[in-house]
Amino acid sequence: MIENYYPSWLSQDIINNCLPWQSGKNMSFGDFNEQYTLHDSYWIGIFYNIGYEQAITLAIDWDSVWLPDEIKKSITVGEPYLFIRLTGVEQISTANYIDIGNISRIIVGCEFEKIEGKKFLAIDDVFGGQINILYKGEETFLALEKNRRILNI
Repeated sequence: MIENYYPSWLSQDIINNCLPWQSGKNMSFGDFNEQYTLHDSYWIGIFYNIGYEQAITLAIDWDSVWLPDEIKKSITVGEPYLFIRLTGVEQISTANYIDIGNISRIIVGCEFEKIEGKKFLAIDDVFGGQINILYKGEETFLALEKNRRILNI
């Protein structure tokens, strides 16, 4: 069952906006893509905090196979979570999303570019689905183990 797969702190911290963002790393998606990949990672979800701010949190089960060795060696509890906070979000859209049953979507990769002072992010999955996000704020990347231990990225 999906509710038993994730630790209880995960949903609580996302909903209450209590993830330790101060321990995250501010960098562009371009810089992130030079060092890391989302390939073969699983979507947990996209959480839009429209009630209080123009920010979203992307939550991902990060596939450790593609991580640099120094990060892989520091992981103590299963696959890590990757949280990506984007601010100044103006638009989120999906394309080619169909019901695939109770199967988690696997990320193929992402594309990022700057267009007229705004940032465009597209994240594709193996089922042909695509998330498109237009924003003009900052990106913060935070990697946590299932026991909440922070991973340095």
